[in-house]
Amino acid sequence: MTAPVYARPAVVGGARLSYEYLDAVGTRLVEQWVRPPLHMTKAYHDQDWAISQLMSPTAGLLSGDLLKVDVSVGEGARAAVISPAACRVHTMDSGCARIKQRFKIAAGGVLDVWPAPLILQKEAALFQETRVDMAADATLLLCEIVMPGRAAYGESFQFKSWASSLRIYREAKLLSYENFLCEPIKGDALDWQEAYPNANYASVYFLTPDTAPPLVQKLHDIDIEGASVGASLLRSGGGLGVKILAADGIQLRRAVLLARSILIE
Repeated sequence: MTAPVYARPAVVGGARLSYEYLDAVGTRLVEQWVRPPLHMTKAYHDQDWAISQLMSPTAGLLSGDLLKVDVSVGEGARAAVISPAACRVHTMDSGCARIKQRFKIAAGGVLDVWPAPLILQKEAALFQETRVDMAADATLLLCEIVMPGRAAYGESFQFKSWASSLRIYREAKLLSYENFLCEPIKGDALDWQEAYPNANYASVYFLTPDTAPPLVQKLHDIDIEGASVGASLLRSGGGLGVKILAADGIQLRRAVLLARSILIE
């Protein structure tokens, strides 16, 4: 007798959040839809900000899973979407997990996206797609953190592949485009590993109507042992990109916090 084969169905979930500025009360979350593998705690407010915490209470992402996040910030609204818990991308025999993100920021709106690390475990495959559409005077602080394996298990750059596509539009004009495929087995991460054998990575995009060039030098001047920070202005001005490599998660967090403090100030 042939033993039955149990196949886990792919999980399709995520979050759709909409924020608006309301007279006399400030920014409020006016529409929400959340589905596993994401969970959202109750939104809270700090001054004129609405802050939402997204987390993945499940084991993480497996082959075929799709995580969709759609965030809309209305005119004059200020919203922060943070994730306090890391998301694991698990070992896969075939296929990949996908994350699709869409952020829209209307005139005068501000959005701060600060997720916990994505942990790419052994033989994991991930494809990410992110699109940002923002008004001319909107502000964005977008952060991404990636760890190349489970440090406690001695994993380091043993994931199968990590592909990412990022597009940022201001007033329908493409301001930044980032598209890459990293396959460690083909040597794509050797430059990272030469700097730090277990390099942890962070990418930060900061866009405002009036980002000043001196910010680039301030970011370059960050001096943390076991971390390297680089920054450059986007081609049309009014924004910059920051890349951080660090020896481990602790040093990366220190560098990201310091970079954020410079940008927010």
